[in-house]
Amino acid sequence: MKYIVNSFVFLSLIILAGCMKKSDGNTFVTGTVTKGGTPLADARVIFIPDDETGESAGGRTDTEGKFVLTTSTGNAGSGTKPGAYRVTVMKTKAEWDGKSYLPRRDGYPDEPPLKDEKFIQLLPARYGNFASTPFKATVTTNKDDNVFEFALP
Repeated sequence: MKYIVNSFVFLSLIILAGCMKKSDGNTFVTGTVTKGGTPLADARVIFIPDDETGESAGGRTDTEGKFVLTTSTGNAGSGTKPGAYRVTVMKTKAEWDGKSYLPRRDGYPDEPPLKDEKFIQLLPARYGNFASTPFKATVTTNKDDNVFEFALP
């Protein structure tokens, strides 16, 4: 009986959430990033407003190169506001030279040293720069129109 009640409550919450309209004016946005025809995993995709109507949002690609946008003030998958955007794509990795450490914090002499890792860009810089990115997107209120594909050579 407890299982049935819990299932009913859970199902009711899902239905209620599906019927509620977002009050922030955002719309769901998703897409795919490929590099040389292959899905690009673990890349950061950022939509930056090209005019005053949008709101910056970002997402990270999964192993299939798929991403879902989230605004800085929203919940996961919150999308973004309709408008024109420039889209940047970046992929980095942390690399340690094997000898550089960050200074220890004052008052913590027993704290283990932290490696001073540098982040290395794995994609050409133009894709991660607002001024030079070739990618643009227009987000609409119709979520079916907000599925984008970005292909890097």
